[in-house]
Amino acid sequence: MMKMFFHILTKLEFFLASTGLLLTIFLTFCQVVNRYWLNFEIMWISDFALYIFIFTIYLAIPYGASQKTHIAVDVLPELLCSDSKVKKAFFEIFKSGVTILMVCGLIAPTWTLLKRAIRYPEYATLVRWFNMSWLFYAMSAMIVLVILHYFWHLASSVFELKKIYWSRRIEGKGSLDV
Repeated sequence: MMKMFFHILTKLEFFLASTGLLLTIFLTFCQVVNRYWLNFEIMWISDFALYIFIFTIYLAIPYGASQKTHIAVDVLPELLCSDSKVKKAFFEIFKSGVTILMVCGLIAPTWTLLKRAIRYPEYATLVRWFNMSWLFYAMSAMIVLVILHYFWHLASSVFELKKIYWSRRIEGKGSLDV
């Protein structure tokens, strides 16, 4: 059930982020054509493309979290863990735990911004109907999605470690030779 939920969530994040990026590219192309070929700049297109791009980033970050991409150097797990599945599982648990703690450190300032955005909505200058407070709503949703993805990775890594332990117990190796 949870695996299906995260699979659908990941597909939705990818679809929305891809659509947002394509829409941003299209709007930017239209703005360039309008400005340099038709000599008629439509001011709100650039602002609208920027807002869509910001939403796209807020969707791409949780998608990256779902794919276990991280700012960490990719060489580090290979160097530290070599060929040991146990070491790799412990490294994934550590990495997920640290990431969760770092993202949880962003909860308080995000919560403050979200409360202010709910209480005092701000509208864009050129795209008058666009409530810029939605950017803070999307940022808050991004924080929640990243935490959800990394808790799922943490649980999966713990389960992987238990699977290794169970298989070694069945084979007769009583310990997790790290």
